[in-house]
Amino acid sequence: MTELRKHRAFYILSILCLLVLGGCSHSKSPQMANELQFSLNEVSELTISYDEEKITFFEGNSDELVIKEYMTVNKSSYYAKVNQRSDSIHISEGDKPLFKSGFSRYIEVYLPASYHQNLTITTTDGDIDLSNSDLDLSMLRVDSTSGTVQLNSVTAAAIHLSSTRGTLKLGSIQAEQIKLETTSGNVTCTELNGHVTYTSTSGNADIRSAIGSGSYKANNSGKLNVAYTDVDGDLLFFNKNDNIDLIIPADLEFNFEATTKNGTISTTFQEGISINGRTTSGTVGDNPAVTIKVETNNGDIQVTQ
Repeated sequence: MTELRKHRAFYILSILCLLVLGGCSHSKSPQMANELQFSLNEVSELTISYDEEKITFFEGNSDELVIKEYMTVNKSSYYAKVNQRSDSIHISEGDKPLFKSGFSRYIEVYLPASYHQNLTITTTDGDIDLSNSDLDLSMLRVDSTSGTVQLNSVTAAAIHLSSTRGTLKLGSIQAEQIKLETTSGNVTCTELNGHVTYTSTSGNADIRSAIGSGSYKANNSGKLNVAYTDVDGDLLFFNKNDNIDLIIPADLEFNFEATTKNGTISTTFQEGISINGRTTSGTVGDNPAVTIKVETNNGDIQVTQ
């Protein structure tokens, strides 16, 4: 065999090996490969953890949790791994081909409406879609690295949502304690009700209607746009290198302080407010019940009542 033929044969063999290791699935679409069912009667902790897969939640038609895995290659070693105890279930992704080109997998979760305990969901690059479900839980925690997290309606005692580079698209969120964390991801929320702790490095926050109290910190950059319709506790805002736009109720009485090093401060209330250098402060109303503090290093502040 000539050297040219040897090279050709080696090249063809290499391509065939790659196709086999990759699951030979370049032209396939994911098909339902695995279904799991669990009773949640005694379960208080449910955790679902995947890597690159999209996880979509639906309201189940029964009292059992149903997990459906769709894959381009149906192989038992790729099925979900389950760690089940008397009061907890942990479901995580199975194996993948060594060469993942052409291989894909996505997950459907049918969660019973009767489940009201703790739910934790984590992904690295996959999206988490809870927009088809109305959740009433003890605790919800969602952690994502770069995927999009969508929520429709969630009520819980505690909610913790975090994303590194992804987006949090939130509908109606209600909890005693709400923790929102992003690095460079954006947060949008239609309705937010509870005590909020928001921290971000460079993402934007757009909260269109809020009730309660909270602390908002943008530690590098990213706009903070928050509109409160009812305030029952202190509000603290800090943005290092971007703007803060805050709307508060017209009848709210409060102690106020706003400071910026390199920016402007604009308010729609003037009575009882004084300016001292880069700080605007004072009292609005005769019986202030809360304190509002707003601060930027390099950004404008606008507070509208």
